[in-house]
Amino acid sequence: MAKIFPSIEVIKKSKQKPTEGELFLLNELSQNFDTEVEIYFQPFFNGERPDIIIIHPIMGVIIIEVKDWDLSFYHLDENNKWHVNNNGSVIRSPFAQVFGYKKNMFDLHINGLLEKNLNNKNFYKVISCYVYFHGENKDSIQKFFSPRMDELKNMLREHNNAYSENPIDHDKYERKREWLNSKIKKFERDLYQHSVTKDQLMKIKFPLSKKSDIYPASIHEAFLRYLQPPYHYLNEGKEIEYTKVQDRLVTSEQGKREKIKGIAGSGKTTVLAKRAVNAHSRHGGNVLILTFNLTLRMYIKDKINEVRSDFSWGAFGIINYHRFMSAALSKYGVDVSVPEEIKNNKERGSAYLDSEYYSNENIFENCKIEEKFDTILVDEIQDYKPEWIKIIRKYFLSDQGEMVLFGDEKQNIYEREIDEENTTKVVQGFGRWNKLSKSFRYKEDSHILDVAKKFQEAFFSDRYELDFSEAMQPALLGVGVNQCVVIDAGDIISIVNYVFSVAKRESIHPNDMVILSSSISQMREIDFLIRKNPNFNERTLTTFETKEAHDSSRVDRSEIDKIRSNKKYGFNLNSGVLKISTIHSFKGYESPTVFLIVNEQDNAELVYVGLTRAKFNLVVFVTRNSKYSNFFEGSLEVIQLSDGGGNDMETA
Repeated sequence: MAKIFPSIEVIKKSKQKPTEGELFLLNELSQNFDTEVEIYFQPFFNGERPDIIIIHPIMGVIIIEVKDWDLSFYHLDENNKWHVNNNGSVIRSPFAQVFGYKKNMFDLHINGLLEKNLNNKNFYKVISCYVYFHGENKDSIQKFFSPRMDELKNMLREHNNAYSENPIDHDKYERKREWLNSKIKKFERDLYQHSVTKDQLMKIKFPLSKKSDIYPASIHEAFLRYLQPPYHYLNEGKEIEYTKVQDRLVTSEQGKREKIKGIAGSGKTTVLAKRAVNAHSRHGGNVLILTFNLTLRMYIKDKINEVRSDFSWGAFGIINYHRFMSAALSKYGVDVSVPEEIKNNKERGSAYLDSEYYSNENIFENCKIEEKFDTILVDEIQDYKPEWIKIIRKYFLSDQGEMVLFGDEKQNIYEREIDEENTTKVVQGFGRWNKLSKSFRYKEDSHILDVAKKFQEAFFSDRYELDFSEAMQPALLGVGVNQCVVIDAGDIISIVNYVFSVAKRESIHPNDMVILSSSISQMREIDFLIRKNPNFNERTLTTFETKEAHDSSRVDRSEIDKIRSNKKYGFNLNSGVLKISTIHSFKGYESPTVFLIVNEQDNAELVYVGLTRAKFNLVVFVTRNSKYSNFFEGSLEVIQLSDGGGNDMETA
């Protein structure tokens, strides 16, 4: 008998009651599979909750979407889209939903799956997908699909007959024939391969029959880490001394609405982490933590890990807004599509998706939201649009739930709207800003802190409320390296040479270094040089694709985007190697040593974020005659580098 997580008894007592179909199928599956098999019911899979995931250490993974639907209330159109009969509205196909879970596991969730799939297309077969229709049987499901399948088959016969009687252009004939065959195959795929009813349960099988190199133990263990998160015990945390202000702000309260801002290094994430744990301890439910930046997930998790308390890691969903919304749109059957005429235009397509889905305050108006959260914490609020906060609060916060917003308007790198008080503009209902004005990142006499203050005065005095820090907590090290290195645009070799000369001279471990820039193409070249040049030959961790992947003819733009998401999602500050990141992706992190490359197109907020990531050592590279060169040359020790040629750049 297979093991079920959580147990049937716990599932029956949960806030979100299982459907009749879900309970029936769980019991049947536990009987049909042996003891090596583990069955997970609605695991909190970073914003998504697949109904059932079944996993075997050798034979792979099964994902099942369960529907207690009466199919007589729905119909299919010729494009395999699902419609509700009484109003004709389009809903997301349950097959598209379960295929979406599979796609997202490869694209984002399980570190290593995407790269393996790119190298071996057979690897995509390690996950099987099914949709179980509890109220249907083999005949009724066939009856549901038959009208459209028969219609398309008739069209194909007529097309073939017309061509045999009066041959037209062969290419035109072939295109239509292939188009019709493709549509028929999609219907047949859903009906015969992926549909399951009560009298067809034996169709549910693992994708592999024996041990295979395409499903190694490392990937199986990665699945298990997500599906069965470990328990965190009190003694795993560490003693953290909170200030009076922090101690007040970490207190979780039912129905509370708050917003918290703080200067760089003031412990916003530390407060967020403790508040998350306290919230879970208070109500025993799940806590949703939303970010804008994908890379921050691991950093927030590290901060939660420092809290001295007992809790299950499964109680915390840490995910960025767009990933959470994509999962919710899929779960609640909202069909997401972009018009054909703008599909290949990334900028217009993104704007359309934002206006129609991600910023549409009525997007879930006709949906019954099954899971709401008693606590929602939103980090990087300065990057959020007000509509996003309204959507989250309206649809996903429980009636008496608490919601807390964290941010710093000086890190407003996307130039969102600010209010009349020169601070981040958010929706009403969260009260006045609670301020964390004491920085723990720097010594009171830190030169980096002094540069940050002067930068605010030089570039933010007419835009934002400036920070005035209290006495600083002593740092462990001294002032360190603080230099402005003047370079020629595109001088990659000189930059890398100087980075390693500083690291060697100051005996800086690679794990304590990060190179930041807004230009992905620039960083790609730097990463390639560091990894491949025998003078350096250093391992790196990046938030973007390698030069080899970018230049490969086998990898298209969509796969590049997936690789970037995957890299950001698995970013680990303490990986032991040199980090190379865009400033955008490193926002929220800190590093003992920061090498910041300032490009002419960078706005002041982006530069400020970059320089305030440094704890002890800051080296800023600026080009001659940059709009920032006078400031940094007047604030840091100036180093001149010789000309080194140029490279084209693309911004993140």
